[in-house]
Amino acid sequence: MANYWHMQMHPTGELEDFGGNIEWILEHRRFIGLGEWEGGKQTIMTFKEEMEVNDIVAIKRGKKLVALVQVIGGAYFVKRESDNDDRTNWIENRRPIRVLDWAINGETLPQPMGTLSRCARDDVDTTKIIKDWHNRINSSLERRGININV
Repeated sequence: MANYWHMQMHPTGELEDFGGNIEWILEHRRFIGLGEWEGGKQTIMTFKEEMEVNDIVAIKRGKKLVALVQVIGGAYFVKRESDNDDRTNWIENRRPIRVLDWAINGETLPQPMGTLSRCARDDVDTTKIIKDWHNRINSSLERRGININV
């Protein structure tokens, strides 16, 4: 059974500088990830060791949803100097994804803060929103004969 998550994908305090790259990264580089930062050890460990293949992640910019993605592979590390693209070189901890859907109507989550959070309770509005979105996508995938899991 897949776990559900929501995450920000920009360096701490730099939403304005990096937040505009999120769609491009998801569409063209097909990964989600986190940088390395002071105080981020537990979050990075969770990303690398607790997130699993087929988990569903709502990517957000503040409280505004960007996309719903599915993790399709294990975590890997890329040294900053190995990626010469300023849009992505800060993302050293990565996981490959497939984009399931884009939030194009200004959808939001009630929890705007937090780099990475697991949806641990089904009775929380954030979890309900993400699971409902995923269920709608699964119905569409099933009707088209597309595998839900990888």
